[in-house]
Order: sequence, then structure tokens, then C-alpha cells
Amino acid sequence: MGAARKRIAIPVDRDPNRTFPEKLGRAPQSRGADSGRAPDGDSRRLVPLADTPPPRDARPLPVAAPPAPARTPAALDAQFDTILPATAVDCRLRITPAAMMCSAILAGLATLARDGRIRLELELVPDAPPLGHGPWAVRDKQRPQAVLEVAGGGSAVLDPHDGAEIEPHDLQVHDLYFKRSLQPESLLLRGGERLRPLGLLNEVRNDFLDRHELASELAAASSSHARTRTLLRWLAWNGAARIGLGGRPNLARMHAAPVPLQSQRVLLMARLWDPADVPAEEVAERAAREALNQQRIDCIRALRRAFGPRFHGGLHPDPLATRLAPDVLLPSPRSGSRREFLRQARQHAVCVTSSGLRGSIGFRLAEFVAFSRAIVTEPLPHVLPGDFAPGRNYLEYRRPDECVARVAQLFDRADLREQLAHRNWSYYTGWLRPERIALRIVALTWAAGRQRG
Repeated sequence: MGAARKRIAIPVDRDPNRTFPEKLGRAPQSRGADSGRAPDGDSRRLVPLADTPPPRDARPLPVAAPPAPARTPAALDAQFDTILPATAVDCRLRITPAAMMCSAILAGLATLARDGRIRLELELVPDAPPLGHGPWAVRDKQRPQAVLEVAGGGSAVLDPHDGAEIEPHDLQVHDLYFKRSLQPESLLLRGGERLRPLGLLNEVRNDFLDRHELASELAAASSSHARTRTLLRWLAWNGAARIGLGGRPNLARMHAAPVPLQSQRVLLMARLWDPADVPAEEVAERAAREALNQQRIDCIRALRRAFGPRFHGGLHPDPLATRLAPDVLLPSPRSGSRREFLRQARQHAVCVTSSGLRGSIGFRLAEFVAFSRAIVTEPLPHVLPGDFAPGRNYLEYRRPDECVARVAQLFDRADLREQLAHRNWSYYTGWLRPERIALRIVALTWAAGRQRG
């Protein structure tokens, strides 16, 4: 028998227009009269590759697929529910006790833990006292930010503050920075590629007995006696909600699918912010509160005048509202309670809301989305995840007369009301349910750490 033939793996390229040297990544030789001879005077002839018979047991060589390109932030955001591995990932949340602004996030994380998607550990850290210097509106922001760490991935800051300010240190040391009041221009900051919209938020609690929520509430108590009272109050709060009593915002109470052909009624219930709560030297902040209050008063008056009995609403009857606008007060404090507001929101096809402090997006917009309402709101100046947009999920107004016109438009067009309601329900189920908020945060944080390496 002859010597065993040595096999050489050759890359496969089926492009008929490329020469063999090109397929190996070398420049082709000139194809003159001597093109059939070996270089440097070698008398051996070069046999075309096609003329060489393959071995009998040869198999087609697999073509290696090019590496998949890293997905862009927008692509990751659009497909966040496909990112995490099938096995549960370990998550550690560092948060201040009883952090109401993050209640939906904590409820969502607890749900993911209950369902086996993640393993959750809480690190409860005390509030830091407000600073005595700097801009008044952000002095309370110096408390520890909520931070999520995902094993095998990265870390992310969760910033639900009303203001648009970004903490530069947090932006640089963490993989991602989720910001509730995220302005488009903030994306141009150094490190702005790490910013992500936290999105719409409101207060939501789980229907089940959530031990993570209880741990957070108990950690806010200052003594063993206070912890006992907190425990009893928390258990009573849960128990009452289970039979439809009390004001606990359990998840089951905090959403509703669209109701077809609901009666044409419009809702606007609001509170006023007291400028006297702001230091006298903060002139701009005081003026902003006065303007916000006047806009709410004027809109209520205009809607009541235009729609009469089809309008329900008014101001919560506190001393400031009684002094500034006694003609548009709700009948009693109870009629302005949270429980009554949630009940009314379910019964009104059209709901109106306005900007919050410092242009923030208030909780009520998130609640109207969750209740599948046709929404009329002031323009939203912040970046939101998903496809939430004017004309698609809500109509905009800037002045009281525009507010009246938008409501009248919705009264006249049942098809538009139904479209807004169904799109808001779709947005709620895809982006706003607590477990969807939490899953997006965990998945994007995990992916950011993996991309970093």
C-alpha cells in the first residue's frame, strides 16, 4: 500500500468569479503565458483545484457563520423578554426601606422571584439626610440610589426622582442608569449611552403576601415596638384588600381591560402644590408651582363649564385649594381619596391629567394607561420605553381651551376612544405591568454586563 494521503482543510468559497488565491486571502497572480507554472521557475504545473478528484469519503466542509453582531440598545429594549437565560439569575437590589417610588419595581422583582425567573436578595440601606446646600429641589436626592446587581451580568442605577438631573458618578460606575424623568438631551452627556428610560411608574403592590415588601416596610421602623405595629398594619392592609376594602393598591385593583361603548364622561381630579413649602429664595420653583396650580384650576373650570354633568372632578379640598379655588372643590376629603379616585377612573371613558412637579410625569398617567382609558394630557417631555406616543396613546393639550377641544374630539369619535383604549391596554400588558418593568430592567442589565465582557 502506498503512503497515507495527508488531508489539508481548505476553506470553501463557491464564488465562481474569485480565483483560488483570492479565496485564501492572497492577491491573484497575473494570468499570462506562464500562469500554468509554479512561481520562481519551478517546472511543476499547478493543477486547477476543480481537476483534483476528492477522496471517496470526503464530506462538504461546513462554512463558519460570521459572528452575530451585538444588538443595539433599541433592539435589546424591543426584545427584552428574550434576553435572559432559561435558568434563574441571581439579583441583588440595594434600596431604601419603604421606597414608594420604586414599589412597582419591587413588586415586579418579587413576582419574577416567585415564578422562578430570578433569585432575589434585598439589601435595605437607611435614608441619608437631605443636603443643606445645592438646588433645593434635588437636596433629597442625595439619599442612596436604588442599585440592581445581576450575577453574570452588570449593575444598574434606578432613579425615580421627579427631577431630570443625572448623577455623574453613578452614570460612570454602573453599566446602566435607568431614569424616570429622562430628557432627550441627557443622552448627549458623557456616558449618555448608558442611560435608559425607567418609564411610567405608579404605586402598585402584589396580590400575594410579598415577603420582600414586608421586609422593606419593617426595615423603615425605628424600634421593635414600631416593627410590631408595622407588621399588624401591613397584615390588616393586605387582608382588607383581599375582600375589596381599604386603599391598598393591589395589582388586581390597578388595571382593567377596555370596556366597549362606555358612556361619554370625563374625569379630572387633582391636588395643588403649596408654594409656601418652598424656601422664599427659590423664586423660580415657587413660580413653577403657582403656574402648575393655576393650570389645574383653569382646566377644571373649563371642563365643568363645557361638559356639565358629563364632567366629574375637582380639587382635593385642602386649605390651599379652599383659599385659591373654592368653586371647584370636591365635596369632601373622602371624595378625593385614592380609593375613590381609582373607582372613578374605572367609570370614565376619558381621563385628563397634567404635568407633575418640575415637568415630571405623574403616577396618574400610568394609572390611566393601566385602566385602558382614552387619555388627554399635557405634552410629555421625557423619553419613554416602547411605542408610547401622542396620537397613538393619548391626545395633547397646552391650554384649557385645547383640553376642552381634545375631550370634545373624543366624545365625538367613538372609534378614536376605542383605539386609544386598546393601545393603552396593549402598552400596559407589554411594558407597564410590574413584572414586565422588572424583567426589562433585569434583562437589559444582564445584557449590558455581558457585552462589557
